[in-house]
Amino acid sequence: MFSLIFRPSCARNSPLSLGVKCCEFFILIALNLALHPQLQAQTHVPLLFPENKNERGELIPIPERYRLMLQTVETDTNVQFDLKIFPWNRAVKNAASDGDLIFGLSKTTEREEIFEFSEPVSYNNLWLVTRADKAFPYASIKDLKGKTIGVVRGSKYGGEFDQYKNSLFKTDDDIDGYSPRLQKVLNLRVDAMLYPSPLSDPKAVEIIVNEIVIADLAKTTASNRRFAVLPVPVFRDGIRFAILKGRNHELIMAINRSVSKHAASSPSMHKSSKRKSR
Repeated sequence: MFSLIFRPSCARNSPLSLGVKCCEFFILIALNLALHPQLQAQTHVPLLFPENKNERGELIPIPERYRLMLQTVETDTNVQFDLKIFPWNRAVKNAASDGDLIFGLSKTTEREEIFEFSEPVSYNNLWLVTRADKAFPYASIKDLKGKTIGVVRGSKYGGEFDQYKNSLFKTDDDIDGYSPRLQKVLNLRVDAMLYPSPLSDPKAVEIIVNEIVIADLAKTTASNRRFAVLPVPVFRDGIRFAILKGRNHELIMAINRSVSKHAASSPSMHKSSKRKSR
């Protein structure tokens, strides 16, 4: 680091001398900011982020991998995210009406008409969970014919799933909580439910699902496995930032540059996450 100081000849404490000292001060600030961009004032950007709650209704903190990802994007784009954590449907409505940036929005044809999306920051596999004794063959969306599939109320999944729901198969909308939805699987009120996971091994996902605590039921053990995860995911969904079209194209482009920069090396970008498809 270096300083460049101009000292014209002038009387000490004269108006000219004081003016020169002010110039020196601002020159030093400018040089510091040029050499250390992270010192520049960050732009505050509201960011809508979905709340996650456990089976007791307690708010779950944002996972470490997502905090690291947000910090990385903040540094690369010179912004500071002001998190606004809401229930998912409210967050989506606010993004559509107020124009705030939102994270976790699945890209669908309908949403592309009003939102500009970033490149995927991470990915989720959407698995089908059935009762262990009621698993059925699944290789493509056509195998869901006549079935009822449990989904989160207000969620959009895009692609063939949204195309064929309520025609080829039915959907049962419920709250964003695993316990009550799994209870419906056990009671055969639905044939299967969608479960998001970054994992690519259905057996590993199955272990996690069977460890979820369900109210008024004993915890699953190896000898009383209650749920099965079908071997093929319904689809792989990209998790993205999004903002109303025309609101801040430059920010989306800056986020894309950050994602591209870190995609190969960062565990928080482009690699799978547990954030749910919405």
